[in-house]
Amino acid sequence: MKVLFCLLLVFPVVATAAVFKCVDSGRVTYAARPCGANAQRLPERPGDQTQQDPPGTTLTLYLGADHSYRVPGMVNEHPVQFVIDTGSSSTVISQRTAKAAGITTCTSMGYSATANGLVHNCVAMVPRLSFGMFHLSNLIVTILPKLAVDGLLGMDVLRRMKVEEHGDVMYISN
Repeated sequence: MKVLFCLLLVFPVVATAAVFKCVDSGRVTYAARPCGANAQRLPERPGDQTQQDPPGTTLTLYLGADHSYRVPGMVNEHPVQFVIDTGSSSTVISQRTAKAAGITTCTSMGYSATANGLVHNCVAMVPRLSFGMFHLSNLIVTILPKLAVDGLLGMDVLRRMKVEEHGDVMYISN
């Protein structure tokens, strides 16, 4: 089974800057200039362009080749790569991420219904979780033993923010 990794770039939102999506041999990149004949100009954020968000208040994510949005973050002081998962009601981290972040105590044990069926889980409190400019304290997360990614940011976190998706671009702001 081949696994395709995509570099996810995070840019601040600037109303006058164009962003171009380029696909070359299955590799997706984003640039400020057209990067070839196949460059696709991504739509600008809809809305009143004179009413811009203050710099640093909107996290802009681009859809990866795997059709997911990814964002670097931290669990405690451990660096992780989160996948944005609007279909998950709770934030989930892998068992290896929990161990690396020093999370050793479960507040409860149970089962989670996943795309792969029922799996054992552990529920724990994370003292610090962050991504982009967002920082959360004492967040309850689910820990799954065989999660293929570091973590999933679920709706328990995302519903606290404004999340917009336009084309291949997701905007997360306060």
